[in-house]
Amino acid sequence: MAVAGDPWTREWITPDWRGPAWAVEGAVAYGSGSADEPAAAVTVTGAPDAAAALAGHVLDALPEPPYVLNLPRGARPLPEGEREGWALMISETAPAAQPGEEDVVLLTPGPELSALLAEASPGHLVRPGDPQVEVWAGIRAAGGELACAGALLLRPGTGAPHLASIATAPAHRGRGRAAAVTAWLTRRALERGAPWCSLARLDSARTAHRLYERLGYRTVQEFTSITLDVW
Repeated sequence: MAVAGDPWTREWITPDWRGPAWAVEGAVAYGSGSADEPAAAVTVTGAPDAAAALAGHVLDALPEPPYVLNLPRGARPLPEGEREGWALMISETAPAAQPGEEDVVLLTPGPELSALLAEASPGHLVRPGDPQVEVWAGIRAAGGELACAGALLLRPGTGAPHLASIATAPAHRGRGRAAAVTAWLTRRALERGAPWCSLARLDSARTAHRLYERLGYRTVQEFTSITLDVW
């Protein structure tokens, strides 16, 4: 699947990858957790029916169920657990310059950035100090306070660029700052010769979806994540 062009798998699977993996006709599954606990999360890609059947086999085969299971949209039946839909979006070309992009600056991870993310995006997955982050960037308001921020990650081993934790303080929304930060980070990623830059967009984030499409991102894969009540 990584060789065939599945973007999400290509971001995770490196030439020296040694995590658990399973395959059937039409679907593959692999550990997508941390280096220390690769099976703490499992991703299944492929045809929905084949993926659902493979997921059942994986859950039976593992000595302990994963904390999170990612399945392609439409896979049925789904195991019990908290469910959240999301999509992988990619951009293969740098976006047009956005108003306010000239105000984007590099940020040093610290309490100020953590406070912004806690207020603006409590469910963010990438936090200051994450070793995958190459840079944090953002925009400050006229008074100096941090108004918007986002991270550019480089996946370990593959170097695939991925944007995450793009957040705008509630008091500063509606002014195009998220678009400016996203465009700036996307351009930085693609200028280095990467074939694409990716980001994950929650189904509930409709405003963000429109913003990303306007900047040239397109949806290439759709998933349902199930948080299993096992830990």
